[in-house]
Amino acid sequence: MLLKIGSKFRNSGQPIYQIYSSLIILCNPAIVLKILIVIIEKMGNRILQILNLLSLGLVISIFFIFRGYGWPFGKEGIEAFGAFLIYLFITIFHIIYFRKKHSTNILQEKSVRIGLLIGILWTTEICINNIIMPTLPARDILDNIFWAVIALIILLTVTIYVYRYEKIATGITNGLWTGLASGSVASMTALIFIVFGMKNLVSDPLNISEWSAISITTNTPNINVYFAYQTLAGAILHLIVLGIIMGIILGFVGGIIGRNIKRLIKFRECSQ
Repeated sequence: MLLKIGSKFRNSGQPIYQIYSSLIILCNPAIVLKILIVIIEKMGNRILQILNLLSLGLVISIFFIFRGYGWPFGKEGIEAFGAFLIYLFITIFHIIYFRKKHSTNILQEKSVRIGLLIGILWTTEICINNIIMPTLPARDILDNIFWAVIALIILLTVTIYVYRYEKIATGITNGLWTGLASGSVASMTALIFIVFGMKNLVSDPLNISEWSAISITTNTPNINVYFAYQTLAGAILHLIVLGIIMGIILGFVGGIIGRNIKRLIKFRECSQ
């Protein structure tokens, strides 16, 4: 459609054709992905810092927008404060580490870049669940597929790095930063849905069904507040469990695999 409309202005010299040309470029997923890769390659750690700072701001917004009973000291207020402390700690840790190590730690920089790209997969999965809203069991199957693909990418990446450097510590470091970066992207995506996409969350048939089942017994004012903090818990889950912890575990496993493969190849070369 954009091509048909834009062709009318191609020979007319009107500026509107340039606008349509830009829209066509921006609507091409392959071009958008290439642009993202170039940006991440140039400023991966800076992007991670920005994501962490934005996440802090979003958590503060959630605290003030979605108020539970007893606010600001009720259950929801405490959850928001706890989430704020988690994001604050990670933000400070990354800033301090980046200032001290960024000039010499190439592995950390590459790990962050890979993690940010993996985070795009998490974002895709979250958007599918909250925009397209597939039903069960399709949603669970889709979630498992994304999780398996992401875990496999991290494992393969770690294995390759450890194969080169022959140190399990290298794999753990790679897994940590890859998991942290990917988890940060996924976490911020969930936070964005809370602040700007609550309409999607409360219109999800699965969420409506869940609220209908617990609305009488839950100590939550309304469906918006309930799913704001359910989704916040999911954001923390992506950041800590599916991000950092999974990255460290896969880093250790990939480290063992990569080192043993390297040793096996060396052994065969020596025995020939």
